[in-house]
Amino acid sequence: MKTDNKKFEIKKTFGLGVLLKLTKKNVKGIEITTNGDKFTSNVSLNELSEAVETTIKAHNIHLKIK
Repeated sequence: MKTDNKKFEIKKTFGLGVLLKLTKKNVKGIEITTNGDKFTSNVSLNELSEAVETTIKAHNIHLKIK
């Protein structure tokens, strides 16, 4: 399995949780699960990145990275 085809998994944070829930709600086919300390999606990193990008643009979200 190539890296692009692996399911996406990332450490859980509050801000990311809000963004992923919004993405799940607004982009069909995206499923996000949690095992307590990590989020896992049913799609690859590339697919999830595109979905999050679409959500950010659609909701005019500006991220502040520290």
